[in-house]
Amino acid sequence: MSSVLASGLLCGLWAFIAPTVGLMTWAGFAGCTTFFAIGTGGKNGLVKAALCNITGVGCGLLILWLSSVIAIPQSAAIFSGIVTSLMCLLGKMKLINYVPGIFVGCFSTFAAGGQWIILLISLLCGALLGFLCSQLAKQFSTWYEKSITKRESSLTHL
Repeated sequence: MSSVLASGLLCGLWAFIAPTVGLMTWAGFAGCTTFFAIGTGGKNGLVKAALCNITGVGCGLLILWLSSVIAIPQSAAIFSGIVTSLMCLLGKMKLINYVPGIFVGCFSTFAAGGQWIILLISLLCGALLGFLCSQLAKQFSTWYEKSITKRESSLTHL
């Protein structure tokens, strides 16, 4: 229950703050999803989510750049295929071995319509959002357990 409360609170706050500072709310949620989907949690999950999304944005930019520089028929499709293979190979590296997180960064690059800097900041804020949700959930659990222990202690003294 603590994770539900923490996530609801912080994600609602993100949805309120992101557009007021010019960030992409949806991209933040994509970064947050990457953090939780990795499943390791903690600082390691935060670093891996961030690195995977950054790698994916780089791959998306590479596809867009190659498609614009090399003018051949169906260049976007051809370079998407080639770079997709690259993304899968990059996923063999320990620090970025969560390929779906790389794909999140890549497809988000296309969805962002070329605003890659704001996208990158939004994705990274989202990974941080996921980390903060997990940390706040742990804190809520600790507070709850302390209140239960205190309540049980006071009942045994009656």
